[in-house]
Amino acid sequence: MSWRRWLAGQLPRIWVFCDGGLGALPETNPAAPQPLSVRMGAGCGALVRRDDGAVIDWAWRALPPVTNNEAEYAGLLLGAELALRQRARLTVFVLDSEVVVGQMTGRFGVQSAALRTWRRRAQKMVAALPAVEYRLAPRAWNSLADALARQAGLPWEAVRAYLEAA
Repeated sequence: MSWRRWLAGQLPRIWVFCDGGLGALPETNPAAPQPLSVRMGAGCGALVRRDDGAVIDWAWRALPPVTNNEAEYAGLLLGAELALRQRARLTVFVLDSEVVVGQMTGRFGVQSAALRTWRRRAQKMVAALPAVEYRLAPRAWNSLADALARQAGLPWEAVRAYLEAA
């Protein structure tokens, strides 16, 4: 019996919610000496839930300048890192990106050379997991991973300076 087959029978299923994104997030605080309005960078986030819904792991990561779809793939890669730590028999990746889910399941082609690179990286990483499924969820259902991605995209130096001045 292979170790993958043995592992698949021994360990539980996990749900890994992944997201990535970029954009502007202007915020103001009336108590602060000057308003904070910064360009948010790219970021990704992922969290792991057990079957009972409990969040058992989470992470976020700032990204260099990337497209939105590249940020979504970065979220999937971060989620795969978390899944590898959990050693589950089945990992269900939940994303709100129809592009990434479609490309990872083979339903969509990959026209962009950059996205082909991201997809290959993701395929290589998830190949180390015993069993994987992908689910497309409405954006509203992926709000925790989205919040982690937005947090990762905040320029920490500007946020810290703003908070220290308040």
